[in-house]
Amino acid sequence: MSGPRLRLLGELTWDGVPVPGERTHTLLTALAAANGRAVRDDRLTAEIWGDEPPANPTKALQVVVSRARSATSAQVVARTDHGYRLALNTDDVDIWVRDQALIRARTAINDGDWATAESCLPVLRETAPLLAGRVLSALGRHDEALPLLADHGDDDAALVARLHSEAAVHGVPAALAQYETYREDLADRLGVDPSAQLREVHRELLARDRPVRSGVRADASGLIGRDHDVAILTAMLSSAKVVSIVGPGGLGKTRLAHLLGSRSGLPVVQFVELVGVTSPDDLVGEVGSILGVRDSLSGTRSLTPAQRADVRSRVAQQLEVAPTLLILDNCEHIVEAVADLVAFLAAVVPGLHVLTTTRAPLAISAERVYLLGQLEGTDAIELFVRRATAARPNATLPLETVDEIVTRLDGLPLAIELAAVKIRAMSAADIANRLSNRFALLRGGDRSAPDRHQTLLAVIDWSWNLLTERERRALRRLAVFHDGFTLDAAEAVIGDEAFESVAELVDQSLLTVVERADGVRYRMLETVREFGRMQLVDAGDDLDSIAAQRQWAVDLAGREARRLISPDQVAAVSALRREELNLSDILRQALAENDRQSAVTLVAALGGIWAISGDMPRVVVLVGSLTDAFSGWTPPPELADRTRFVLGLTLFGAGLVSSPEETARLRETLAELGTDTPHPRLRALLQALIGLADVTRAAEIIDDLTNDPNPLVRAVGLQFRCHERENAGEPLAAVEAGSQALALLEPYAAADGPWNTAMLRTQLAGLYAQFGDVDAAARLAEVAIPPLELLGNFDEVQLLRSMLAVAAIDAGDFAAAERMVEEATTVRHSGTLGSHVAALSSRAHLAIARGDIAGGLAYFRRAVDAAREVKFPGGGMGDQAPWVVVSEATALAAFARLGSGDEGRDLYDVQCERARIVLDGERPFLDFPVAGMMVFGIGAWALLRGTMPVRTALTLIAIADRFAYHRLAPALRWERIVEDAERIAPGVLTEVESELGDRRGRSLLATALDLIESNYIFRE
Repeated sequence: MSGPRLRLLGELTWDGVPVPGERTHTLLTALAAANGRAVRDDRLTAEIWGDEPPANPTKALQVVVSRARSATSAQVVARTDHGYRLALNTDDVDIWVRDQALIRARTAINDGDWATAESCLPVLRETAPLLAGRVLSALGRHDEALPLLADHGDDDAALVARLHSEAAVHGVPAALAQYETYREDLADRLGVDPSAQLREVHRELLARDRPVRSGVRADASGLIGRDHDVAILTAMLSSAKVVSIVGPGGLGKTRLAHLLGSRSGLPVVQFVELVGVTSPDDLVGEVGSILGVRDSLSGTRSLTPAQRADVRSRVAQQLEVAPTLLILDNCEHIVEAVADLVAFLAAVVPGLHVLTTTRAPLAISAERVYLLGQLEGTDAIELFVRRATAARPNATLPLETVDEIVTRLDGLPLAIELAAVKIRAMSAADIANRLSNRFALLRGGDRSAPDRHQTLLAVIDWSWNLLTERERRALRRLAVFHDGFTLDAAEAVIGDEAFESVAELVDQSLLTVVERADGVRYRMLETVREFGRMQLVDAGDDLDSIAAQRQWAVDLAGREARRLISPDQVAAVSALRREELNLSDILRQALAENDRQSAVTLVAALGGIWAISGDMPRVVVLVGSLTDAFSGWTPPPELADRTRFVLGLTLFGAGLVSSPEETARLRETLAELGTDTPHPRLRALLQALIGLADVTRAAEIIDDLTNDPNPLVRAVGLQFRCHERENAGEPLAAVEAGSQALALLEPYAAADGPWNTAMLRTQLAGLYAQFGDVDAAARLAEVAIPPLELLGNFDEVQLLRSMLAVAAIDAGDFAAAERMVEEATTVRHSGTLGSHVAALSSRAHLAIARGDIAGGLAYFRRAVDAAREVKFPGGGMGDQAPWVVVSEATALAAFARLGSGDEGRDLYDVQCERARIVLDGERPFLDFPVAGMMVFGIGAWALLRGTMPVRTALTLIAIADRFAYHRLAPALRWERIVEDAERIAPGVLTEVESELGDRRGRSLLATALDLIESNYIFRE
């Protein structure tokens, strides 16, 4: 369930369930009113019992508290020294959420922050309609605002908003009539005139009968995707004296300014285009000329300082005639002069509002900056489609191709429009393919546009020409970063002047600032970055810049790699994750240039976080390149251990996709380098990876490790044994080995970081779930999830939350299960290991537990589809991937029990046909629990649907049990199938188990496969 857990507005509920008891209601309401502070016992007693206190107030209050805890949660009502408090977060209590929203809204309205105020509207509509009306009116949503502002009373701010909305909806005369009615009523009641604020609005309304619109153009093609920007800017202009639309070229700032001018409610709008003003000294004269101020221009278009001062004063006088919106377009090249003029006008002209468009803010106290963003997703696509269709109506515009085009063009409207008109002579695919040279492609757009908007290059070049040489050097060198950069990274590439240069580029809208909890990051639009790379090559500075960037990357990777097994593990993972894309890009360059020393350090760091976060497919992708790079290489002594780790990691990745050639080459190189390292865990890991190539010696090698005197080596051996016993279908032996490893590693957790122990708990949770001990699995999962979340291992988190959801379903706590399912299905995941499939399956379990059989089976179908769509790098698993087999088997068992007719028969057919591959005894690394799930699913369907003889079906089910199939899912529970067996054929399952004797694992593969192949009949 989403939203507050405790709701007191309306019916009092906890997690959607009504809370019984009037006294319990009174207690919770009183505690909520205290906003998390403690309430004394005597006050609570008075609230609950009023004038009739109980004989023993303390005992009686304890009883009510106990009932409140029973109806909610044991931790909800907390005891303090002298009373009780509500121990919940702000988001957990609806009245707290409401109160915080009201505070946020009032602050936002006072600050003119209309975007924040808009987000508070749902709460304001219910609790503060006048505030809601003011927000809606400021946003230009006048139809919605008027009903809320009807009962404005003597609230001047609300009446001002009503008059503006009245004029917008019913016309200026209606607003003037409303003002007159209020003025007469105020005089009758209080004998006073309306406030100065209201009189100013009245003067504005009178002037609007004769509106002036000078220089404002209508947009023939219309703006797309800017409705929200228009609403926020309209609201800002209603409250701020100066508003600047700031952003890089090509965003459509000028067109947006024209639209705002045409929609302005002020009597006078003056639009002044400044692109032709080449000297700051000519600014005042140009503005005066547009406004019709006499003598504002001399014959040479230049004014003396005295003349400029005189014209400036007369410009102010001209603007005082009526409330005016003055729009100054394209200010960046003379921004200081514009700032001086606007600061003066804003100070001396009361009814003036100024709107500027600029790539650099004015930086004056009266200014409110609005950072105009690129078009997002569907808006960018719609713009391209509209313009392309206008250029060639019958053009084919595949959605995926258009999406690629607008994404690569950064959502810049001008770039999108320039690309769209190319559809006259090209296909969408041709345009996408040619974007690698976008500046050559995107030329010759709208002939009515200014010259600087005729080509994409001209747009960026305009900004480039405004930069100093220091700023140009910074821009071109910083263009080497594909994924943004921090100030430290900038210093490594451009030197000590980094801060000043970066700040200047931000001011010029050539860099954007992204502030997150982990710090500030700077980003370039891809179009700007490509321009910078062109300039870098032209300046002959590319090799030096790339070398500086690579040295920064190697230093960062080496520093953080050393912290991956340390108390700073979480911080190291976070630091590397922030730079992952940059480091990966630099790694590819190093591998391409055969720079092994840089590459080995980068792989050690990146491979470390990929292993910790469960993202091994990233290693698998690089197996071929890393094998080629490091096979036969002898590293310098200081990099020997780092190289050993990288070779071991690559060897493990090669094993995941059955890559025998790479595996052999890596083992040979690793053997030549040797395992003689002072790090015991690394030594043990390498010995295992080299030795386990010989399957016949696996047990011996693991025994040697588990008998080593060093506890860390023994722990590695036990972890390998845990995996080996699990795959062999012996979960109890696996649990024993895993538990021993956990006990050995616990004392090192503080020094090494939480990853090792968290992963062992995750593995143990899976093992307990495998043989049906859901409670033990849940306890381990709850401990493992927090550190895994911190480390970014969201695939494992998703699996564990799915496990907790099933535990909650077993306990009958559907509300808790819903929370777990919601968290499991919304958590980020890699999409390459099938963890999201388990999340969909848990939603299926919950739906069925609630009685929604059809919905649950539909979710199982979605889980199967999702599993089949998972693509593992290397393509070595295909339809035999564990997540595919498991999802199909789970769904098959559910359909066998709950489906009707032939629902699920296709899953039965697929599993039977795939049995020859999954149950192949020649496979060196066969996962018996996964094979057991396939066998169980086939056996359950055969038993419940009668597609095989009962004895055959029960034999398959017994074999699945001896393969230690995973029985967490309700449809796979052993006790349920035993009940079915006894109902259908009493005693036969016991007979079959006796006939199988002590056979387990590999000795039963041929039997299972023979039973399936000899009894399955494929339906044509």
